[in-house]
Amino acid sequence: SPDSRYRPLVSYNQYDAFGNLLDASKINDIHYSYIWDYNNVYPIAEAVNASQSDIAYTSFEADGKGNWTFSGTPTTAEGGITGTMSYSLASGAISKSGLTSSTKYIVSYWLYSGGSISLSGGTLSNSITGYTSRGWTYHEVTVTGATGISLSGSGYIDELRLYPADARMTTYTYEPLTGMSSRCSPDNKIEYYDYDGLGRLQDIKDMDGNIIKTYQYHYASTGN
Repeated sequence: SPDSRYRPLVSYNQYDAFGNLLDASKINDIHYSYIWDYNNVYPIAEAVNASQSDIAYTSFEADGKGNWTFSGTPTTAEGGITGTMSYSLASGAISKSGLTSSTKYIVSYWLYSGGSISLSGGTLSNSITGYTSRGWTYHEVTVTGATGISLSGSGYIDELRLYPADARMTTYTYEPLTGMSSRCSPDNKIEYYDYDGLGRLQDIKDMDGNIIKTYQYHYASTGN
């Protein structure tokens, strides 16, 4: 029988078919949920205080769709605010089903100049238009009473997130076999990561391309 002096502190609630952790929590505490991509090798989103069924994210970089549903093919035509690809809404709507109507959600995305979006499902409020960088503008909307949402329209969209309003999401893109290429914080501040010819981290840049940290590598002398 179990030793009464020990008690569980962490619960690992859900894994995918590849053994990647999808949902974990401290006992009687908040959930941490994850989305994986790049052939299920890299975690692209971490959500704090959200269950797996209540989150979705994609930067349209790899093979996965990050809990979203869409039929079009991502493109490099306008690049992306993160990574190198984005999605043309003219090629098809993007949707998410299985939401909880009693949960308040945040939907956020970056839209390229000249594009327009129609978001349907639930009641929409608190629409925010934020920072613009390299032709991409941040948008955010609060959704209530929804069991599913859909985004349609025209133009290019990138860095598309959905999560409960009382959760926090951090998202990532990668250069496979090299490392992380961008990180987008819960308050949608983006950092970019550059590597040298040997695959070593060289610079970290902000959204405007300014270097905020640089790394130099030196070899120790092995002489007598």
